[in-house]
Amino acid sequence: MKKRNGIKIKTSLSNRIAMCVAFAFIALYCLYILFFFLFAALLAIKPSSASFIADMMNVKLFSWPKGATLKNVYRAFTDFQIGTHTYGEMLFNSVWRSVLGTFIAWMTTVMVTYILVFYRSKFTKFIYTLGFFLTTLPLYGAGPATYRLMSRIGFINTPLMLLTNITLYGGHFFYMYSFWKGIAWEYAEAASIDGAGHYTVFFKIMLPMAVPSMMALFIMSFIANWNEYENTLLYMTRFPNLSYALYAYENSIKYDSGAGKPAYFAGLMIAMLPCLALFLIFQNTIMEKVYIGGLKG
Repeated sequence: MKKRNGIKIKTSLSNRIAMCVAFAFIALYCLYILFFFLFAALLAIKPSSASFIADMMNVKLFSWPKGATLKNVYRAFTDFQIGTHTYGEMLFNSVWRSVLGTFIAWMTTVMVTYILVFYRSKFTKFIYTLGFFLTTLPLYGAGPATYRLMSRIGFINTPLMLLTNITLYGGHFFYMYSFWKGIAWEYAEAASIDGAGHYTVFFKIMLPMAVPSMMALFIMSFIANWNEYENTLLYMTRFPNLSYALYAYENSIKYDSGAGKPAYFAGLMIAMLPCLALFLIFQNTIMEKVYIGGLKG
């Protein structure tokens, strides 16, 4: 029996069974995910590559290693290099690329959806309808054309490549569109009566109300940008990030019978820490604001 608004509500046996089954599945899934975190941590503290190879041959990788050490963390900082780019430099690239790229995509989506909701016209209706069409339309074979276009306009290997994060459509577009639909225009009308212009209404009244929900999307986009390496591989080799460093280092030790694996997993754990910290700090914001494909205002 549970309470809602101080009133006791009886829960049927079938509902309780369903909740118990759902909880069991979710708990098993969480344990499944945590297993891989623990496994990576155990590999990262192995004392040497020889120890890693011996445990691998004896099928004892998932075990507390003898002589556990954190020296692989130091090796990650020294061995993870792409040409002349050091680990610290690639960490800096990960930060500014993730922050700026996410901010550009974030603000453009917020402003475009704001206009489509509150400044209705035949043109804005057409743009919104076009969004449904382009979101569901599969685009194959666009990679070569995109690379040639970026090369022609001089975006490759420059920070200008971050401007490609400006996209009109996608999941965040429909999230923010739904959010603005739930905001009353009376706030803007009241400010307009007091003499506020369009920009004042947006930046001082409407935008602050959207910040909590926007933060949830910002964090999720930041984590996605932090973990991507494909754009670095194709377009920004002069600004390698940590994800690309992990990708390149893994390929370099792929055929070395386990040599360098402990350092690789140590670097993996280090690169994961910022995303994990962000999620732990803002998990309530993410869970409260985003749910089943919509935004909670």
